[in-house]
Amino acid sequence: MFWSRFSLTTKMFIAIALTTSTIVVVMTVMVGFGMRAGFARYLLQAELNRFDKLERALAAAHDAKRPGWPEFAAEPRSFLRFAGRNIRARRPPHHRRPPPRHRPPPPGATEAGNPGTPGAPRPRYGRPRDPLNISGRLSLLGPDKTHIAGARNNTSNAALLPIRAQDGNASKPPIGWLRLAAPRGSFQGADSLFLSGQLKTLALAALLALALSALAALLLARQFLAPLRQLAEGASKLAGGDYSARLNNQRRDELGTLIDHYNVLAENLDAAEQSQREWISNTSHELQTPLAILRAEIEALQDGVRQPTPAVLEGLHKAVMRLSLLVGDLNTLAQAREGQFALMIDDCDLVELVREVVELARPRLAAAGLAVTLGQEGPVRVACDRLRLLQLLDNVLENSRRYAETPGEVSIRIFKSGESAVLTIEDTGPAPSREQMQRLFERFYRAEASRSRQHGGSGLGLSICRAIAEAHGGDIEAAKSFLGGLGITITLPLQHCPAIESGNNDEERTDAERAATA
Repeated sequence: MFWSRFSLTTKMFIAIALTTSTIVVVMTVMVGFGMRAGFARYLLQAELNRFDKLERALAAAHDAKRPGWPEFAAEPRSFLRFAGRNIRARRPPHHRRPPPRHRPPPPGATEAGNPGTPGAPRPRYGRPRDPLNISGRLSLLGPDKTHIAGARNNTSNAALLPIRAQDGNASKPPIGWLRLAAPRGSFQGADSLFLSGQLKTLALAALLALALSALAALLLARQFLAPLRQLAEGASKLAGGDYSARLNNQRRDELGTLIDHYNVLAENLDAAEQSQREWISNTSHELQTPLAILRAEIEALQDGVRQPTPAVLEGLHKAVMRLSLLVGDLNTLAQAREGQFALMIDDCDLVELVREVVELARPRLAAAGLAVTLGQEGPVRVACDRLRLLQLLDNVLENSRRYAETPGEVSIRIFKSGESAVLTIEDTGPAPSREQMQRLFERFYRAEASRSRQHGGSGLGLSICRAIAEAHGGDIEAAKSFLGGLGITITLPLQHCPAIESGNNDEERTDAERAATA
């Protein structure tokens, strides 16, 4: 609960800063201990290198007949006295005393009592017993590093100096070892000053690294969370129904990709909202025309203005059929949009199917001044819903009859391309523009501006064609034909169809669908 009270910026800053701070502190402590231990080993090795005189003296005192310096093993203090005489060392400054200054003898003093007289005995300044503090640190070891004399210090922080025989043959193993352990306690003098200076420098570097890591954590948190705030604001607008909100994207990382996806989502939602408005508006407009005709005719009959003659009843029947067809088309598109398109898949010959549709449509196409030509390579077997595919082909031919200039021609070709069956239907001009071709399969869209015929229809025919083609696992495209008009290309799979098979009889189809496919 306590952690959840912080903002995302604060949480990210704390997480990054705490992680980097922990790393810096751990590295500083490890480097500090390593520096102290390394400096101690360095001083220890430098101190041991000054024992070369002792090493030569031990090599000279070694008796090959009595190896292992038994005299030192029998009397341990003799090794320390021997080492004190043969260690090359300078007396520390605090042990140096200035020479005595010559003063005149006090009155009544004799020459023998005057320390300054030449004949008087000279004072002796005693040497410190252990000036290098080695009595508890220096050990003499045998060739196998077993203890012989000296200190018995088991610390691991120690240095070894090999003792070699005087014959100068470095290939022979050492005859013994000098082992010097590190002094206990802290460093002293210049060594302590040098080490403390290095540790202070390391501490300042650690503090600087901590400050830089905190600053980097703050900048990084803001850099990451700024686009997230924009996305949150944009998502809030989308949730409120404002689909026009767009985000400015100047990033090229994953967050930039996320912003691009948001903008695409907003555009799709805006287009869907606009399409929904057009769908409702166009549907109400298309339904209003036949309903207005029916209402006017019925009211005229009720008022006695018109009589129920066969011509009047035929007009009412046409209005009802137009309304039924429109409702059937809307129902077909709604089912296709919701993924509930009812198909009854069967194996059929696409060539025979197209020939059947052409023979049925040839009279009305000829009456409109259009000649039909059919070219095929032979039987082309496809898995399809026969009635739905008849509806698709009839809609495309009806579109050519309404919009193609006459006299003209409609050319139909069927062939195989890989694993697909391809059906092309092309007519004479005029052809829609490129922008209009991209919208031909939209609901209620008409391209009357580029096709000069007076025509009707609800504008749903090509939309239904696309829904049927996609339900069969195929595709439908529009392009300019080689005859100068519109070319429709339908692609269907040859061997299988990933359509939803539902229903086993024709009773599932409505009367309006049967009328549309008749």
